[in-house]
Amino acid sequence: MVPEEPTLPLVPGCEYCFGCGPASPFGLHPRFHVETDATGGRRVVAAFTARPEHQGFVGLVHGGILTAMLDEAMAHAVWAAGIFAVTGRLEVVFHRPTPIETPLRAEGELTASRARVHETRARLRLPDGTVSVEGTGTFVELPEGRFGQTQPETAPE
Repeated sequence: MVPEEPTLPLVPGCEYCFGCGPASPFGLHPRFHVETDATGGRRVVAAFTARPEHQGFVGLVHGGILTAMLDEAMAHAVWAAGIFAVTGRLEVVFHRPTPIETPLRAEGELTASRARVHETRARLRLPDGTVSVEGTGTFVELPEGRFGQTQPETAPE
C-alpha cells in the first residue's frame, strides 16, 4: 500500500488537542496519511508509540490512551473524507495487553455515511501485525461554523 499524501493536514483549531495536537505536551501526536488497498478501499494510518507517561498498569499502555488513539484514527478517517465531525459513540474491544514503548500501527476507516452521521472502525496493530485493540464509532457532522462553540446558540430575540 502506498500513501496518497504524506500526511493529512492538521484539523483547524486543534493545536492543543490531546489526541492530535502538536502543542499538547503529553499528547499522542500521530500524523496520519491515507492508504489505498488493492480493492480501492481507503484507510488512514499512523505510527504510534506510547511513552512512559501513557502507562496504566506496570509496563502497559493505559486503556484510555489506547481508546483515545482509536478515536483519533476514526476521526481522521472522517476528516480524510472532507467531513468535519465529532465523536458521538465509541465501542472498544481490548484483545491483548499493549506494552509501553512498543511501535503500533493505527488504522482507521469510514465504513458508512447517512445524512450527518458517519460510521467508522479502527484498530491498533502490534509490530507482528496482531490486533491489540479495535473499535467502532459513530461521528456526528457539525454544522459549518459550530466547531469550538462551548455555549449553545441562543434564539434571536
